Amino acid sequence: MSAVKELYLQTKELLDFINEPFPKDDDARDQYIAQLDERLVKREPFIKQVDEDSLSDAEKQLGQELIKLNQQLTKRMEQVRTEIQGNLNQLKAKKATSRKYENPYDGPSTDGVFFDKRGV
Repeated sequence: MSAVKELYLQTKELLDFINEPFPKDDDARDQYIAQLDERLVKREPFIKQVDEDSLSDAEKQLGQELIKLNQQLTKRMEQVRTEIQGNLNQLKAKKATSRKYENPYDGPSTDGVFFDKRGV
């Protein structure tokens, strides 16, 4: 099987996988990210094997399809990255809130400050 055909199949499989809804459960989310990373690593060697100069007309046509799939894949991966970034921001906010709850006197106070004009 040619590298372009194998790359097409790998990309199609990856696109089908990434179009599944992003899991809400922490363990399922970790497994999803691990599988996504594994599939990307599996696909990478096929990208390196493709030689644009020695492609037949059928492979060039498949390459055009591959470009369209890759654009869809990139768009969906950006959405997944945004979801992951949002989850990390929520986790960071929860940690900061729990830290303030455990030690309310740690860090700067936001209650207000009084400045004496007499310069004592």
